[in-house]
Amino acid sequence: MDSQYASNNELKPSDLHGILRYVKSFRGETFIIGIEKSLTNHEHLKNLHREIDVLRSINIKIILFYYHLDKGIFSIQAANSFFENFDHLEEFHVFDLHTESENDLTKIITEIKTISEHTNLCLLNRPSDSSVLSSADVFKFLFESIEAQKLIFLVDKACPILDGEPLTNISALELNSTLSSNKSSEFPEWFKHHSKIAIQAIDSKIERVHLLNGNRHNALLNELFDKVGIGTMIHSNKYETIREATISDVQALYHLTQNSVKRETLLKRSIEDIQSNIAHYLVYEIDGSIVACTCIDFFESEESVEIGSVFVQPYYNGRGIGSKLVQKACEKSQLNGFKYAFIITSNAKSYFINKCGFFESKLEELPIQRRIKFENNKRDSSILKKIF
Repeated sequence: MDSQYASNNELKPSDLHGILRYVKSFRGETFIIGIEKSLTNHEHLKNLHREIDVLRSINIKIILFYYHLDKGIFSIQAANSFFENFDHLEEFHVFDLHTESENDLTKIITEIKTISEHTNLCLLNRPSDSSVLSSADVFKFLFESIEAQKLIFLVDKACPILDGEPLTNISALELNSTLSSNKSSEFPEWFKHHSKIAIQAIDSKIERVHLLNGNRHNALLNELFDKVGIGTMIHSNKYETIREATISDVQALYHLTQNSVKRETLLKRSIEDIQSNIAHYLVYEIDGSIVACTCIDFFESEESVEIGSVFVQPYYNGRGIGSKLVQKACEKSQLNGFKYAFIITSNAKSYFINKCGFFESKLEELPIQRRIKFENNKRDSSILKKIF
């Protein structure tokens, strides 16, 4: 994923409105951040610390720890040698996890909650492995006791691939189901272990867990201040959704598709056209913003539909959004009693065949009304078909 999507995933000045929206929602919140030990000797560690300082500068409270994962066991590390390059060392507090009992840990967590009201960086330090309680116990107490918005793991791996696409986000419920299915074999072992901690965190009311490749430049900032990010986000709330469009979406749909209309990859549709057919549109939202759409035209007498105006903002290409939209349109059509779907495309034939399961069709197989319109347009387009 890193090399393929790097150019699309760097924050740009044009993203300023979205960045400011995130700044507002993050301010005053608590993030728990874990840095994998394998990154502590890496040249990017100083940059990671600088990014944490940026988060602190906008009043995000940080609880930081360094950890090691070995054979599925997490262990919080002695951190003294790792944080020397932080600016303003006097501004944060180190908590030594000398834990011989749950009572000891409860006292430490209570102290962290108290101190975090007055400082925006707390560091968990484990000077030895002699503690009776494991790091898993520490995580459990931490997640249940601290009201944190995010848990972030910085690892030295890229996010995994699922169904041929980078796994940019997934709900905890879906992840748990996938881990119990045959698809779990597609996940690397490190991801499975982190996923279990992520699900535990979300069960403890942490809203989102992020798994990031800490070798990437500005990994934290690019993940947190962008709707898609560069890693894998595991979430409890509704982050990504496909829904039917409403009248309030008309302007957004019109502006969303204008660039493709100018490049003649979509047929021109006026605001009035979109408004009169709004019930036929499906939209794809990420964090409350529409980033893609499609329109379904129904031909009831021929029991078929045309799936058209499939558009994904270029910034979000390569993430499976288009194919998910088309799949949803097919599912909706099948549920309503239709038996076939057609797509007419001038430049995306291979995409719809390879990614969406369509095959080449002939002009005479189109619904009569659509066939007449196709012949009148005289466009050099391919006709594709899918049987439900």
